Amino acid sequence: MAEVPVAAGVAPPAPPVPRAGDEILMAFAGPAPQRRVTTAFRLLLAIPQLIVLYALTIVAELVAIAGWFAALFTGRLPAGLAGFLAGWLRWNARAVAYLALLTDRYPPFEMGDADYPVRVSVAPGRLNRLAVLFRIILAIPVWLLLGLLAYGGIVIGFVAWLIVLITGTMPLPLYQAIAAVTRYGIRYYGYFFLLSGTYPGGLFGDPAETEVAAVPLAVPPGAGLGQPGYGLDESWQPPAGPAAGAQPADGQRGYAQPGYAHPGPGQPAPGGTPLAAGWPAGPPAWRLVLSGAAKRLVALFIAAGAVVFAAYAVFIGIAAANSSGNAGRAAAISGISAAHSTLLGQLSGLSQQISACQNQSGPTAALSCVTKLDTKAAGDLGTFADAVRSTSVPPSAAAAAAQLEAAAGQLQSAFQRLGTATSIAQYEQIDSSSVAPKVTQFNDAYLRLGRALGAS
Repeated sequence: MAEVPVAAGVAPPAPPVPRAGDEILMAFAGPAPQRRVTTAFRLLLAIPQLIVLYALTIVAELVAIAGWFAALFTGRLPAGLAGFLAGWLRWNARAVAYLALLTDRYPPFEMGDADYPVRVSVAPGRLNRLAVLFRIILAIPVWLLLGLLAYGGIVIGFVAWLIVLITGTMPLPLYQAIAAVTRYGIRYYGYFFLLSGTYPGGLFGDPAETEVAAVPLAVPPGAGLGQPGYGLDESWQPPAGPAAGAQPADGQRGYAQPGYAHPGPGQPAPGGTPLAAGWPAGPPAWRLVLSGAAKRLVALFIAAGAVVFAAYAVFIGIAAANSSGNAGRAAAISGISAAHSTLLGQLSGLSQQISACQNQSGPTAALSCVTKLDTKAAGDLGTFADAVRSTSVPPSAAAAAAQLEAAAGQLQSAFQRLGTATSIAQYEQIDSSSVAPKVTQFNDAYLRLGRALGAS
């Protein structure tokens, strides 16, 4: 198919996106040669990006809170708020991709859909208001898994840095695995900030046989976003004519691997062929099909994260036992860690159980199902608080243990209040968003107790 001619100074028509719903999509250009100097000092070079992103994240969190209330009552994230959050998500994705050595190109300081080797497509639409109400709780399992992936990234990221520093490029399986982990994290933030109602998935890539229709990247009139990649309004129809869905011929795509396009705008392909303008050029670029080796590397991310986390816990235990020779200190670490692991296991299944409650017939039955789960979670937290209270700790760690017990009690009280709701309106009045800060306080108190036991 011949390319559509574009007048000078006019942007070419946006390429199609394989949009079958509101799932967050990402396109990765694939591995390309990288400069060793910028690889060696990648973290230092990224500092300006991280500073700006930190400030934007604070604003994005405030915008997300306003969006949560709006979506709770209207079932949709307002276009203006969605536009800002989508821009923040793109900026975040580009900064993470640059730090993760997925590209050597420095990220632009902009929130738009910039011409960059890592692209993000969002399509906010209607949301399930019950899922919006319980979004924090529903996101907990993904948050826990991301924690393991982050720990694993410490090890694998260092190995990847050495490989790129020595060879000047990243092997394709390793690139795919890092891309899959990056996309999973971006999908988590997109889901948590209500840019998508699709639960984060695809950590091990997309199935090779998936076929989805290509939808032009265009903005409906009045959306006010001005950025390709924002979703299509239900009342808007794509423009007619070849520009609406024009795609280069298969010979012009040059995908190096199923699920990947060329290395990126303006970058040479592995074979030396320059990338055509308008990347990504076709639907396959928006799909991430992992090789067997890449899937094993993703599993290695999780396993390495578990090992690092376990090693950290063991390190605290050994350091605590050796510092004063008090065997009771090691027993305290072991007992509280075991109780904490049990609690995490109980809360990990809570999200899936709450999701199953949405299949109940009618809001009343769904609410009854959810409140029972909240009451059970409160009981699990009470059991953990009892375990902390009954564990003997050194005097130097007594204050930290008391703070953890109090934090567990406050989180238990929050779940108990949610469990007493008799109507959705009452549930909303209780303000379930108060659970999030109490979860943070609980985690901080747990870490403080770990440090106190290690230093005592």
